[in-house]
Amino acid sequence: MLARKFALATALAASASLVISLGPATISATAEEVPPPAVTQPTPAPTTSTTPTPTPTPTTSTPTPSPTTTTPAPTPPKKLTKAQKARAKAKAKAKKARAKANKVIKAALSKVRRGQYVRGRSGPNSFDCSGLMIYAFRKIGVKLPHSSRAQSTRRGKKISKKNLKPGDLVFYYSPVHHVALYIGNGKIVHARNPRADLDITKLSKYPHFRWGKRVIR
Repeated sequence: MLARKFALATALAASASLVISLGPATISATAEEVPPPAVTQPTPAPTTSTTPTPTPTPTTSTPTPSPTTTTPAPTPPKKLTKAQKARAKAKAKAKKARAKANKVIKAALSKVRRGQYVRGRSGPNSFDCSGLMIYAFRKIGVKLPHSSRAQSTRRGKKISKKNLKPGDLVFYYSPVHHVALYIGNGKIVHARNPRADLDITKLSKYPHFRWGKRVIR
C-alpha cells in the first residue's frame, strides 16, 4: 500500500516537473504564432489653410475720354457791298410783291364761277370790269377808282405787253374803257360783259390791247 502511494507520488512529481519544463516553451511558441495586433495610425485630418482668401476688389473700367473737338469760332459775316445790299433789298421786295399779286389773283378767280356782270357794281358777287379790280385789290389794302379809264392813268407804272407780270392791270380800247387782271401764263381774268359775265381769257385772244399798269410793287 505504501509502495503504491510512493509510486503515485513519484509519478505526479515527474509530471509536474515535466509541465514546468515545457510551459515556457509552449507559451513562447504560442506567442510567436499569434501576430501582435496591428496598430492603425490615425489618418491625419486635411489641414485647411487658415490664410484668408483676399476678396477681389471690383474693377471699375475708366471710360476712355473721347477726343475733344474744338468748335471753331463762328466766322463773322462778311460785310455786304452797296450793290449786294441793293440786290438783297430788291429780292425781298419782289418776293413781297409776288405774295400780294397772288392774293389779288386768288380773290378775282374766286368769283369767276358765280359772279355776274352788273354795270356799276364792285362785289361781292356782281361786278363790272373796274369793279372786279376794286374788289380784288381791296384784299391787299389798295384802293382803286371805279373807272377803267381812271385806273389806267392815276397810279402805277405803265407796262408793255411783253413785260406783264401776274397781278398787273391790263387796259383795252382807245379811249380806254375796259380793264382786266393779268394772271400769268398768257391769260387774263375780267368781268367781260353781261352775256359772258366773269371769264378767263387768253391775252392774245382779246383784241385792242393798249398797255398794262403795275400797281403792286
